Amino acid sequence: MSHFTKCELKLTNLVAIKKALADMQMKVNEAQQGATVTVRGYRGDTLQAAMSIDMGTYDIGVIENADGTYELSADWWGVETTKGVSQQEFEHQLNQRYQYHNVKDACEAKGYSVEEEVNEEDGSIRLVVRKWVSE
Repeated sequence: MSHFTKCELKLTNLVAIKKALADMQMKVNEAQQGATVTVRGYRGDTLQAAMSIDMGTYDIGVIENADGTYELSADWWGVETTKGVSQQEFEHQLNQRYQYHNVKDACEAKGYSVEEEVNEEDGSIRLVVRKWVSE
Protein backbone atom coordinates (compact mmCIF):
# COMPACT_ATOMS: atom_id res chain seq x y z
CA MET A 1 0.00 0.00 0.00
CA SER A 2 1.46 3.32 -1.05
CA HIS A 3 1.77 6.15 1.44
CA PHE A 4 2.25 8.83 -1.22
CA THR A 5 -0.27 11.66 -1.05
CA LYS A 6 -0.75 14.49 -3.53
CA CYS A 7 -1.31 18.00 -2.27
CA GLU A 8 -3.86 20.49 -3.54
CA LEU A 9 -1.22 23.10 -4.46
CA LYS A 10 -1.09 23.51 -8.26
CA LEU A 11 1.97 25.22 -9.69
CA THR A 12 2.56 26.26 -13.30
CA ASN A 13 6.00 27.92 -13.47
CA LEU A 14 8.90 25.46 -13.11
CA VAL A 15 11.49 28.26 -12.99
CA ALA A 16 9.65 29.89 -10.06
CA ILE A 17 9.41 26.49 -8.31
CA LYS A 18 13.20 26.04 -8.62
CA LYS A 19 13.87 29.56 -7.33
CA ALA A 20 11.48 29.02 -4.40
CA LEU A 21 13.18 25.74 -3.46
CA ALA A 22 16.60 27.45 -3.67
CA ASP A 23 15.31 30.15 -1.28
CA MET A 24 14.23 27.38 1.09
CA GLN A 25 17.73 25.83 0.78
CA MET A 26 16.29 22.52 -0.41
CA LYS A 27 18.46 19.88 -2.05
CA VAL A 28 16.80 19.13 -5.39
CA ASN A 29 17.40 16.42 -7.97
CA GLU A 30 15.97 17.50 -11.32
CA ALA A 31 15.31 15.07 -14.16
CA GLN A 32 16.89 15.62 -17.54
CA GLN A 33 14.44 16.54 -20.30
CA GLY A 34 12.31 13.54 -21.24
CA ALA A 35 13.33 11.57 -18.14
CA THR A 36 12.20 11.30 -14.52
CA VAL A 37 13.82 10.98 -11.11
CA THR A 38 12.88 8.60 -8.32
CA VAL A 39 11.06 9.87 -5.23
CA ARG A 40 11.59 7.78 -2.08
CA GLY A 41 8.72 6.88 0.24
CA TYR A 42 7.77 4.44 2.99
CA ARG A 43 9.42 1.00 3.00
CA GLY A 44 11.07 1.42 -0.37
CA ASP A 45 7.97 2.68 -2.19
CA THR A 46 8.93 4.98 -5.03
CA LEU A 47 7.31 7.12 -7.67
CA GLN A 48 8.66 8.97 -10.68
CA ALA A 49 8.69 12.76 -10.90
CA ALA A 50 10.17 15.72 -12.74
CA MET A 51 12.04 16.68 -9.58
CA SER A 52 12.67 15.21 -6.14
CA ILE A 53 13.28 17.27 -3.03
CA ASP A 54 15.56 15.45 -0.60
CA MET A 55 14.07 15.46 2.89
CA GLY A 56 16.49 12.90 4.33
CA THR A 57 15.00 9.40 4.34
CA TYR A 58 11.98 10.51 2.30
CA ASP A 59 11.56 12.81 -0.70
CA ILE A 60 8.93 15.19 -1.96
CA GLY A 61 8.17 14.76 -5.65
CA VAL A 62 7.34 17.58 -8.05
CA ILE A 63 5.17 15.85 -10.63
CA GLU A 64 4.35 17.28 -14.05
CA ASN A 65 0.73 16.82 -15.07
CA ALA A 66 -0.51 16.43 -18.65
CA ASP A 67 -1.99 19.95 -18.53
CA GLY A 68 1.43 21.52 -17.82
CA THR A 69 0.84 22.12 -14.11
CA TYR A 70 2.97 20.69 -11.34
CA GLU A 71 1.91 19.17 -8.04
CA LEU A 72 3.67 17.83 -4.97
CA SER A 73 3.46 14.23 -3.82
CA ALA A 74 5.14 12.69 -0.79
CA ASP A 75 4.83 10.36 2.13
CA TRP A 76 3.98 13.36 4.30
CA TRP A 77 3.91 11.27 7.48
CA GLY A 78 7.50 10.19 6.79
CA VAL A 79 8.62 13.72 5.96
CA GLU A 80 7.05 15.10 9.14
CA THR A 81 8.37 12.39 11.45
CA THR A 82 11.94 12.53 10.11
CA LYS A 83 12.27 16.26 9.31
CA GLY A 84 9.66 17.82 11.61
CA VAL A 85 8.01 19.65 8.71
CA SER A 86 4.29 19.12 8.13
CA GLN A 87 2.68 19.10 4.71
CA GLN A 88 0.87 22.35 5.52
CA GLU A 89 4.07 24.11 6.67
CA PHE A 90 6.00 23.01 3.60
CA GLU A 91 3.19 23.95 1.20
CA HIS A 92 2.77 27.37 2.84
CA GLN A 93 6.47 28.21 2.66
CA LEU A 94 6.84 26.92 -0.90
CA ASN A 95 3.69 28.70 -2.06
CA GLN A 96 4.83 32.03 -0.61
CA ARG A 97 8.29 31.84 -2.20
CA TYR A 98 6.78 30.51 -5.46
CA GLN A 99 4.27 33.37 -5.70
CA TYR A 100 7.01 35.89 -4.90
CA HIS A 101 9.18 34.66 -7.78
CA ASN A 102 6.21 34.24 -10.12
CA VAL A 103 5.10 37.86 -9.58
CA LYS A 104 8.64 39.24 -9.70
CA ASP A 105 9.46 37.37 -12.93
CA ALA A 106 6.17 38.50 -14.54
CA CYS A 107 6.88 42.14 -13.63
CA GLU A 108 10.42 41.96 -14.98
CA ALA A 109 9.16 40.33 -18.21
CA LYS A 110 6.90 43.36 -18.73
CA GLY A 111 9.78 45.79 -18.22
CA TYR A 112 9.25 46.65 -14.55
CA SER A 113 12.07 46.68 -12.02
CA VAL A 114 11.76 46.03 -8.29
CA GLU A 115 12.40 49.28 -6.46
CA GLU A 116 11.55 48.16 -2.96
CA GLU A 117 10.90 44.89 -1.17
CA VAL A 118 9.55 44.82 2.39
CA ASN A 119 8.95 41.78 4.58
CA GLU A 120 5.87 42.73 6.61
CA GLU A 121 5.25 41.69 10.23
CA ASP A 122 2.40 39.39 9.16
CA GLY A 123 4.80 37.43 6.94
CA SER A 124 3.63 38.95 3.67
CA ILE A 125 6.04 40.53 1.20
CA ARG A 126 5.37 43.93 -0.33
CA LEU A 127 7.01 44.68 -3.67
CA VAL A 128 7.16 48.13 -5.20
CA VAL A 129 7.88 48.03 -8.93
CA ARG A 130 8.50 50.80 -11.41
CA LYS A 131 8.67 51.02 -15.14
CA TRP A 132 10.49 53.83 -16.89
CA VAL A 133 8.87 54.90 -20.11
CA SER A 134 10.83 57.03 -22.51
CA GLU A 135 8.88 59.68 -24.34
